[in-house]
Amino acid sequence: MRSPENAVPEDAAPGKGLPGAGRIIRSVLIFAVAGVFLYGVATLAADYQTIARELANFPLDRLIQVLLLVCIGWLLRGWRFYYYLKVCGEQVPLGYSVAAFLAGFALTGTPGKVGEAVKGVFLKQDYGVSVTKVVGILVIERLMDLWGVLLLGSISLLMFKGWEKIFALCTAAVLVGGIFLCMERIYRPVLERLGRISFLSWVSNRVLSILLTGRQLMTPRVFFAGLVLSTVAWGLESVSMYLILQGFDLHATLLQANFVYCLSTILGALSMLPGGIGGTEAGMVGLLGFLGISYSQGLPSVILIRLCTLWLAVLVGVGFMTYFLVRSGKR
Repeated sequence: MRSPENAVPEDAAPGKGLPGAGRIIRSVLIFAVAGVFLYGVATLAADYQTIARELANFPLDRLIQVLLLVCIGWLLRGWRFYYYLKVCGEQVPLGYSVAAFLAGFALTGTPGKVGEAVKGVFLKQDYGVSVTKVVGILVIERLMDLWGVLLLGSISLLMFKGWEKIFALCTAAVLVGGIFLCMERIYRPVLERLGRISFLSWVSNRVLSILLTGRQLMTPRVFFAGLVLSTVAWGLESVSMYLILQGFDLHATLLQANFVYCLSTILGALSMLPGGIGGTEAGMVGLLGFLGISYSQGLPSVILIRLCTLWLAVLVGVGFMTYFLVRSGKR
């Protein structure tokens, strides 16, 4: 099979399309305001003073453990991004790859996290990596994340009677995406034919390049390597959920906490809401209620796990994004 670069040449010059800092900051601020509003409404619906006190009294040593596990998971996924670049024939240093991966977190608050593709602009500028190739890798990253979370969730599925159908529907939706990437004989002729139409050529060529990059990363060896890294990385966040529940003296086993985190994460991702915000939190509250943990009891745990996974990621991403923007501006 021809590589995606050979199939669809990239015509953008290095550095072309570099996003402005104002646009990135505006996107982050809109997402942050939406988050503050959502959490504000959620806490007002409960006893916000009690919730604030619970968060302030959370054990510091347990919080450090949670943050450590989350950060290790990010680094594993950053190494996965480096590995995918290498498989695609790109020689990008490990440190740069991980930094670019983390910079993408700044735009996690976009539907389906598509804004994370902004890291491709910096890779194009500094190493000549096709932006469409990075978008193709991003598609596989999302699929691997979902497959890893589904695999983790399946471990606890038998403990949650009545949720099998929802879990099966989520699994089917994710599997369809992976199967479609492997159906090159179907989509390639269609997109190549559309590429001969002048006003459709730009879009069809790039879509084909993205799909072929994804197909390149679906070979058995690469697939299983990515799946293992994804499963371990997200497993660390499931353990973090368990530690947080324990820190608030809420009775839940590791398997129960794992299912709560995994299914709510999948529901948030499939909702295509920015950062899964709203959908993920609602899923967590509902599943905790299924365990007998009331809304007011479970809300501090939901807020804290999202602060440590989503909002800290955005903050870290803004830091790395600022570094790349300042670095680009000095040229």
